[in-house]
Amino acid sequence: MSKCALFVFIIILAYLIGCNLQSKNLEVKLKQGYLCVFTDNPKTRYGFDNSIIISTGKIDRTREFKSNYEQLYKNGLLPVDEKSCVKIPINFFEKNVVYEITLETNKIYHRSICVVDSKDNLGIKYIDPGKSKCD
Repeated sequence: MSKCALFVFIIILAYLIGCNLQSKNLEVKLKQGYLCVFTDNPKTRYGFDNSIIISTGKIDRTREFKSNYEQLYKNGLLPVDEKSCVKIPINFFEKNVVYEITLETNKIYHRSICVVDSKDNLGIKYIDPGKSKCD
């Protein structure tokens, strides 16, 4: 392989690695009456038009995905930590049902969760990708 071809190959590889648009994990905490959703990434930036979008929906592999909650935020505080989190009312979530939460900024963050009820205490359980049950 010539030096020129090797150089072009390395440039293309670096570009592809630098432009990797894979989604990132989202952090979700249960607070009094709401879910606190944030990126835990100080490098989070706004998406198009200085906005972020948060959406949730049940995971049901037998049906098309349908959002049960969606909110657009413009020019607000970026949800990079627990203090600046996006608040989603808990009443949008059924207990022991898997939901996908997606936050779109300059990147896509997501997390599959269940709201679980254990001895009258609500909690959050992270669900592995591809799973559709709260087991």
